[in-house]
Amino acid sequence: MKKFQKIVSALTAAVMSCSMAASSMFTQVNAADKTATEIVNDMGLGWNLGNTFDCWNTRGWTTDTETAWGNIKTTQEMINAVKAAGFDSIRIPITWYENMDASTYDIDDAYLARIKEVVDYAYANDMYVIMNMHWDWVSDGSLWLNKGMDALPQYQTMWTEIANYFKSYDNHLVFESMNEVTFDYDTLNTFNQKFVDLVRATGGNNSNRLLLLAGANTDLTKTCTPEFVVPDDKMVAVSIHYYYPSTWAVATVSDPNAPGYWGYKNDWGTQDDKQEVYNTFAKVKAYFADEGIPVIFGEYGVVTNCGKDHDSIVSYLDTIASSALATDGVTAFLWDAGDAGDMQYFSRKNLKWFDEDYMNVYKNLKENGTQIEFEYDIKKTSDTSDRATVTPTKSGDDYKVDLAPYAGKGVTIKEVQIKGKGGWGMAFEATNPDGSRRDWTSEAGTDTITVDGIFEGDNGSESYTMTMVGDLTFQLWWDKDDAYIDSVTLVFDKPISYTATEVSVTAKQKEQTPTEATEATEATETEPVTEATEATSETEIETPPPTEWTEPTESTSETQPETPAPTEWTEPTETQPNDATEPATETTASKVGDADGNGEVDILDVITINKAIMGKENLSEKGLANIDFNKNNKPDANEAMTLLKLIVGLITEQEALNS
Repeated sequence: MKKFQKIVSALTAAVMSCSMAASSMFTQVNAADKTATEIVNDMGLGWNLGNTFDCWNTRGWTTDTETAWGNIKTTQEMINAVKAAGFDSIRIPITWYENMDASTYDIDDAYLARIKEVVDYAYANDMYVIMNMHWDWVSDGSLWLNKGMDALPQYQTMWTEIANYFKSYDNHLVFESMNEVTFDYDTLNTFNQKFVDLVRATGGNNSNRLLLLAGANTDLTKTCTPEFVVPDDKMVAVSIHYYYPSTWAVATVSDPNAPGYWGYKNDWGTQDDKQEVYNTFAKVKAYFADEGIPVIFGEYGVVTNCGKDHDSIVSYLDTIASSALATDGVTAFLWDAGDAGDMQYFSRKNLKWFDEDYMNVYKNLKENGTQIEFEYDIKKTSDTSDRATVTPTKSGDDYKVDLAPYAGKGVTIKEVQIKGKGGWGMAFEATNPDGSRRDWTSEAGTDTITVDGIFEGDNGSESYTMTMVGDLTFQLWWDKDDAYIDSVTLVFDKPISYTATEVSVTAKQKEQTPTEATEATEATETEPVTEATEATSETEIETPPPTEWTEPTESTSETQPETPAPTEWTEPTETQPNDATEPATETTASKVGDADGNGEVDILDVITINKAIMGKENLSEKGLANIDFNKNNKPDANEAMTLLKLIVGLITEQEALNS
């Protein structure tokens, strides 16, 4: 499915080169009727325009202060370069509060217009765009959105204005409710529901626009719980961020004696490291995507400016991006701080990547697709009992038990039984009602270790009751190489009914189909041969379009004579002459939609009409007659759109003629 969608997206790029007006109509054909999952699949590889419009506390905000944190003003050329590196989607983090009237909450028209300009840069490349409300709150509690429920009137006013301003844009534009907020579940669920309601109420394309809902602090375990409620709407997705393990992804201080040190990991890429990523994608697939709610990892990345291992960074980026492409209903967006910040990938000042190996990860995935595929073992167990015995998931040195199945049941854990071999000590971690996390220890033991459900804090003077939020994490101390955990039994204070889901996933090298094998062996031949071989593996379209429209003077001209593009694909082993050298229209009869006159109506006819619109090729008299639906005696974007609808089966020949 994803491969077919990429073919359609490539054709979209060709149509968009005609005019922005044509692109708007085209994208509506390709996106308006897609499901939420299909849109997320079609997003492909995603990239963040970080440290730009998300700047805050800049004092004296103007629309030029997108440069306040060290990046230059965003240009069309920047977005073109990002697209060329293989990205099909862009997330634009936006902070609004410093560019609005503090009393009426009205957003400055000039700021909205500037945001629109950058959205249009992406639309010109047929990219999906996510725009959000980013740092209108901060963790120190100083901004308006930190007021929680008291901020709801302002939140609704601002999002209503934003939604109305952009409601004519098609479903390549996605609205994201908030970013990394630490609301309690009731407040978060209320804001997300109000967000959906107010956007839908503005009408237009907002009636069916994909809306991205902020997860609980965009944290994986806090979001994959029944306490996080997804509004009943068929066009919503859930936002989660992935910076795990944090000692690797975001820690910058390697000296244990230095201020601010809280752990540091310099390299990444063991099988256990990769398995943790696979488990993450399996978890969100089972919890959300399999239920028809796609997931967007709106941010992931690793700091690049503190000497972390280069090959590990490359492996991390490739593993996450590949896993996203391999998982139905899931995509991921690289966080890029540009020329200013600690996650630097693409230099916007120089229009080049800081490290070509980073760029090649995405170019390779765009050109060849992910080379891994997942095999899942999903088990669901229903029971009514005062206890639950589960096999914890091993992640590095940690053993994790998912508490989500037992959330919202009105119970607490009074006892935990760990079966395995303990070390000299064992560390535990759970989540408090206020969201904080605590550690506690037990003595060494073997076979079964029983721990009371009221746990003491690190200093032995605090106690609290474990709540069912996120994961219960165990870590074996000191002699951990010899210690292990086989199972964990949670003993509740009363019986409950629950359904627990256990997901195990293995990743394997994707097996090549015969067509893919042919494609790989012929990769050194002319580019059109590779592309056509790839496309013919799809059953939805019989004749393949090129993956991207290029000017005749660009790279494709190096391997092709300077003649018009062939109007019919022929297998390389055949000997018949290329139709580009023959007067095709003299041997064929008139046929509705047959722009190239070869007797067939297919994707190549769309390419032909767009070349004609751009002045790259002249239609024959018969070819023009076949596509002159509006009887204006010339090819135009409207006719290109009508032809595409005809080819993909959205309209009949008679409807095309009546258009």
